[in-house]
Amino acid sequence: MNIFAANLGITMPVKDIMILEQLREQQHEGLDRLFDRFYKPLVLLSHAYLKDIHLAEDIVQEQFIKFWNKKLYKEVKDSTLSNYLYTLVKNASINRSKKKDILNNTIEFPHFDFAEEEAKRIQEEGAELISEAMQALPEKMRQAIDCVFIQNMKYQEAADELDVSLNTIKTQLKRGVARLKDQLKEHQDLLYLFFL
Repeated sequence: MNIFAANLGITMPVKDIMILEQLREQQHEGLDRLFDRFYKPLVLLSHAYLKDIHLAEDIVQEQFIKFWNKKLYKEVKDSTLSNYLYTLVKNASINRSKKKDILNNTIEFPHFDFAEEEAKRIQEEGAELISEAMQALPEKMRQAIDCVFIQNMKYQEAADELDVSLNTIKTQLKRGVARLKDQLKEHQDLLYLFFL
């Protein structure tokens, strides 16, 4: 789980160096933070190559497992974690696509540069835009969205955590999502990632 901003009640990005330090110390929390920070943008990148969201998710998960089991994090310099992971997933996606397309004997990636840049843009700017939109929500809505969508709690768990009824959670989520959609209407790609 990422570090929570006390005044916002939402997840904020964790620095690459912090994730690498935890991984090097064999702390599973580092792997959790790596997943929280990079999973969604890497799935988008892989999906741009494979055109199959389930296969893209598999590729990213496989690369995370490889990264942990082979201790590849020991090879990564503190400032290059993002680039390393993007390259790892890009190469795995291309290789999988080649295997998939051997029967068709055609492989084209006219959009891969755009997809990689788009995934990086979403990662860098997305957290800030969502943070601003979340900050503008009333506290109860923000807490409900934080529990369900960021902490991945079930509705009943969120209701118990916030000491409200299940119907209150559902109402706050419905209203909060509607407000976020309105506030981020120019950034629909971020909404998709936020609710992925």
